[in-house]
Amino acid sequence: MKNCIFIFALLVSACASSPFSGPNPFEHTELLLDSEEALDGLISDRDEGFPLELLQHTKAIVVFPNLVKAAVIAGARVGKGVVIVRSPKTGKWNPPAFIKSRQASWGIQAGIQEAELVLLVVTNAGLKQLFKRQFSLGEGPQIAIGPVGKTLDLNLDDLLSKNDILAYSRIKGLFAGLSFEGTVILSDKNANYEYYQQAVSNRSLLIGQEGIKVPESGLAFLKRMNKLAPSAAGS
Repeated sequence: MKNCIFIFALLVSACASSPFSGPNPFEHTELLLDSEEALDGLISDRDEGFPLELLQHTKAIVVFPNLVKAAVIAGARVGKGVVIVRSPKTGKWNPPAFIKSRQASWGIQAGIQEAELVLLVVTNAGLKQLFKRQFSLGEGPQIAIGPVGKTLDLNLDDLLSKNDILAYSRIKGLFAGLSFEGTVILSDKNANYEYYQQAVSNRSLLIGQEGIKVPESGLAFLKRMNKLAPSAAGS
């Protein structure tokens, strides 16, 4: 009897330590939904949303839907986010890859409940950074606060010639200038493993590598994103 109890305890322990039993199984789906909501808010805002022409020429989108609720570890604020890259062949968005960020301070005042950070990657130089295991904002690619307004008289060529990444931040639905100096963005391989149920790298997801089974929630996310942010050709 004691042996049976011991074996049962080992089985329970093994299941508890399984890489698929750690976080809430809906955590990553919720992150996708929160990211979509953040993007939808910026896209649908006629006065302070993304200029449509700019969005259509965006090569990749990085979203951290909620920075304030992120855990504080060893004095550094940690956020979780999502990145998607547009396929140069089809104009559709490739499967989402999960990322995380860390920074000593986001420059947010105490008492603020929600903050969003969205990065539009508009050049190949900026896109190249996403294929690294980690990169720092403000080092390498040129990053600037992005223009807002659907009716803005946008000089797209001039904008793209001077910037690689355009940043947008909102606090409780209002635009705010978050400080992203010193922000490090890293691939979240554990989140990718948990969501896709297989070892898959950010690079494989970002290039749309064949053979990766995308969960239903991921397919639904991509369908909505292709509708919210189609390519300039409307593909």
